Amino acid sequence: MEEIKSLLLKEKAALLANIQEKAVNSKTNSDIGDAIDSSVEEQERELDLLLQDREQARLKGIELALKRMEADDFGYCDECGETISKKRLLAIPLARMCINCQSNEERSKLAQNAFSRADYSSQVLSDD
Repeated sequence: MEEIKSLLLKEKAALLANIQEKAVNSKTNSDIGDAIDSSVEEQERELDLLLQDREQARLKGIELALKRMEADDFGYCDECGETISKKRLLAIPLARMCINCQSNEERSKLAQNAFSRADYSSQVLSDD
């Protein structure tokens, strides 16, 4: 588990450095440009916010994983309680489910999405 903890700590440090760098570089530019410049800047801000949200979520996941390690609760599947393989944890340190449970959940979501689309299509077609 020390190897995985080391990976998590390195990623946490990299994320924190990236977040800090973005905060320093996010000085707003007061130059007045045309509408296209404003549109491009707005799209860049939206993308930055989306990336910040993802980085914050990843950081929270890392913090949770580190806390679970301290509590000796790390490496167990949230669904079935079985041990998650070390190989899987090395590949995906934030994995919360074993490969079997993760596969089952993904299949279930795919089936649910397909059913929702089929249901929506039938409603749209019947409304005509």
